[in-house]
Amino acid sequence: MSDNNYREMYVSEALEHVEMINQTLLQLEEKPNERSFLDQIFRSAHTIKGMASTMGYDDTRELCKNIENIFDNLRNGKDKLSSSLTTALFTCVDLLEQMISNEKLKIDLTPYLKKLENPEMEIENIQLKETTTSSPTIRVKMSDLDSLVNLVGELLISKMRLGQTIENQNYEESKQVLTEVDGLITDLQFQSMQVRLVPINQVFSRFNRTVRDTSQKLSKKVNLNMDGSGIELDRSVLDSITDPLLHILRNCVDHGIESPEKRIEDGKNEAGTINLTAERKGENVIVTIEDDGKGIDEDVVKQKAIENKIISEEEAKKMTHDEAIQLIGAPGLSTAKEVTDISGRGVGMDVVISQVEAVGGTVKISSEKGKGTTMTLSLPLSLSIIRGLLVVVAGQKFVLPISSITTTLQIKQEEIISLHGTEVIKLREKIIPLIRLSELLDIKNTNQIKKLTTTVVIIENDGKNYGFVVDEFESNQDIVVKKLDKSDSSELFSNATILPDGKVALVIDPSLLIQ
Repeated sequence: MSDNNYREMYVSEALEHVEMINQTLLQLEEKPNERSFLDQIFRSAHTIKGMASTMGYDDTRELCKNIENIFDNLRNGKDKLSSSLTTALFTCVDLLEQMISNEKLKIDLTPYLKKLENPEMEIENIQLKETTTSSPTIRVKMSDLDSLVNLVGELLISKMRLGQTIENQNYEESKQVLTEVDGLITDLQFQSMQVRLVPINQVFSRFNRTVRDTSQKLSKKVNLNMDGSGIELDRSVLDSITDPLLHILRNCVDHGIESPEKRIEDGKNEAGTINLTAERKGENVIVTIEDDGKGIDEDVVKQKAIENKIISEEEAKKMTHDEAIQLIGAPGLSTAKEVTDISGRGVGMDVVISQVEAVGGTVKISSEKGKGTTMTLSLPLSLSIIRGLLVVVAGQKFVLPISSITTTLQIKQEEIISLHGTEVIKLREKIIPLIRLSELLDIKNTNQIKKLTTTVVIIENDGKNYGFVVDEFESNQDIVVKKLDKSDSSELFSNATILPDGKVALVIDPSLLIQ
């Protein structure tokens, strides 16, 4: 068994080289005579071979040696890169990734090495479980580390100054130093968050391979366009959304994009297009996956939902187009005519949505039959610290994420009207339904002071506005989010924070309250 410290370094560096091989091999498939691509893959395979040999991983070393030999022959003109050889190389690179990540993995290399020797040959016993692997470490800029060290040094000096002023009972100077400490802690918090940020392109870069393999299996032609806009996300958020994005992209190719023949028949380009983009919007990052495929047939979705007893026929008739499309996210609903190893077994959009919601994100689906489908993921920049509004409900304090709040207002009682049994208000020509949090959370208000106005926080959830009625709001501030244990969490709350007075306040997630 290897030394843990060295192993962590080995895994981190080796996985970077695997990613380099994957990306360069995709480029080489487009330009098979590009010498620089051949050299790059050869160097990466050679480097992993050397590291594996040092660590005593003989199987990994042997596999890398064979990959290295293939590229040496390609460089010397002894072999040519064919489609079948490229697929064989990708299979071996996938195996290499798993062997690096799991040192206990025992595998028979024979069929893989035979496949490299004769790519056209169909060989049994080649089975790879697809995984999404992430490095155990993050590369950090020296400038960020320097900033952290400097801030900690300044904080230490301020701490000593604060102790001295208290000892001298110089309270005015103590207040001044405390203000400095407050500023330093804010800077330290910001810099710490910077260290955790990872370019979203690190995840996006893996998806070219997913789309390439899936489209080849299905004999489809698909172009993937990606634009990460230089955006960075918290590492934990990025790791959490990798699987959902993979699932969505496979679905786009499998269920969304039509066959070349069908596309030509419908007057489209024979190659389908998927656009994967990311953009910053306030405290969130919006990731959009858009395809120009056949779109979602709302009638088929409704019929499946009725068959699975998710909705009744009466409810289906009253549904708008958008409401019907959102049914795709209902548990157990699948419109696929047959189960494939691509679309998965029983893993639907409900799993994708729950994974995104687990990190405080939301998913919106829009589609037009014959034109295509768009999935929009709204994700928090960070999981650990958010900007929140402290509100009071029946004497208890809660936190509402600022990212979900549109505005706050005080309204007179006569401005509240009843519409079909629901309290609503009119705001900027829009009808906004009101939700009294004390009633929804089943909290009795012991302080029944009659107020002339009602305090309302307007929030946006899934593209719709709602008014949360609260007693009052105190302030907006940065809060440190603490995940509740399973024993403490409920269907309505999964996060909490500790307030300056030491008391605990639950964090309200609007998407959990509004069903």
